Amino acid sequence: MLSSPADFLPGLALALAIGMLLGVERGWSMRGEKPGGRVAGIRTFGLIGLLGGLIGIGLAGPSQILSLLLGGGAIAALLLGYRGDMLRDDNVSATSTIAAILTLGLGASATTGHMALASVGTGAAVILLASRRGLHQALQLTSEADIKALLRLILVVFVILPLLPNVGMGPFDALNPQRLWMVVVVTGAISFVGYGLARWLGTGRGALVTAVVGALVSSTAVTLDSARHIRDGGANAAAEAAVAIASLEMLFRALLLVALLAPFALSPISALIGPGIAVAAAATAVLLYRCRGARLEAGTKPPKAPGLGLALLFAATVATISLASAWAEASFGQGGGALVIALGGTADIDAAIAAVGALPPDALPVRSIALAIAAPILFNTLFKLGLLLAVARSRAPWASATLGATSAALLLPILIKLS
Repeated sequence: MLSSPADFLPGLALALAIGMLLGVERGWSMRGEKPGGRVAGIRTFGLIGLLGGLIGIGLAGPSQILSLLLGGGAIAALLLGYRGDMLRDDNVSATSTIAAILTLGLGASATTGHMALASVGTGAAVILLASRRGLHQALQLTSEADIKALLRLILVVFVILPLLPNVGMGPFDALNPQRLWMVVVVTGAISFVGYGLARWLGTGRGALVTAVVGALVSSTAVTLDSARHIRDGGANAAAEAAVAIASLEMLFRALLLVALLAPFALSPISALIGPGIAVAAAATAVLLYRCRGARLEAGTKPPKAPGLGLALLFAATVATISLASAWAEASFGQGGGALVIALGGTADIDAAIAAVGALPPDALPVRSIALAIAAPILFNTLFKLGLLLAVARSRAPWASATLGATSAALLLPILIKLS
């Protein structure tokens, strides 16, 4: 039982706020209808939210049967109102009725100890309800290729991924099916988001936005997707700039992760990859200048819906690198030192830096640790260059030159350090 107002007032206030918020959105959306012509307006939604809160309080006490009767009666009244509205105006839209029933449930959640869930659910519901026009326009512009691309992504993320075991398999137990499939998930998701942005913003601008957002997850996946766009005859200037942006973002992200996970190595790492950052930044500025303004879209083909072929090939490559890393660990002792970290980080820089951060303080000299992080950054840049040349071939000279120059700028300090 709730012993004082402080026990129930916060949840009840949230339940009322939920009802009012959803009521404001519904009232605005249906502001053109005459008074009394709606099943539920702003006041009714507020009362429904409040009723949901009271039902939640009752369910936690001795009035469970009464609370269930109140909830059932409220839902029945809403359904009867919807039926009358449908018969009167031939209006078959059930959005407001379902929103009202949802408000009842969210209000009950607010007073049963799930205030965060109720708040998040309300925000999601308001955004979804307010997006009616945009969603309908998107559906009208959606093609069969778009639906097939979406279904492929759903298959990859929601069907296959949960079924895969999260255990090491194969030689050295180096192949984890679920982690390897995550490579396909990340690559496929970035490709799909990039495709959607290209349809919305245009091929060129969509490629640049995808690079900025996608490189936060995987600069290699962005490079692979950009190479696919170039191969298919997309906006070459923007796709090449996207490669440079992703590479530069990877370098800055690596420095940030070192500062957070291995701060003792920040100074030597900065000295090793600083020249690479300078070269990548200069090249990015040049490539962005090439694709500026309205000419960004000139002479480009419509974007092509992404497939999964390149993502699967990328996953196979990562599996090969994982096997090589496991072999190095087995051959060169526990942890494998700098060689294992360098090999393992070729496809995943974050993993290499995290591995360094997890090492005991005196496991490796600072010089070796710096090289262990700088080497996979170099290998990753060369890996992306190889992917770009393999997929786009000679159609991306500027991006290839950028990755090549960045690799050279990373290699030189490493050679000097080793000498």
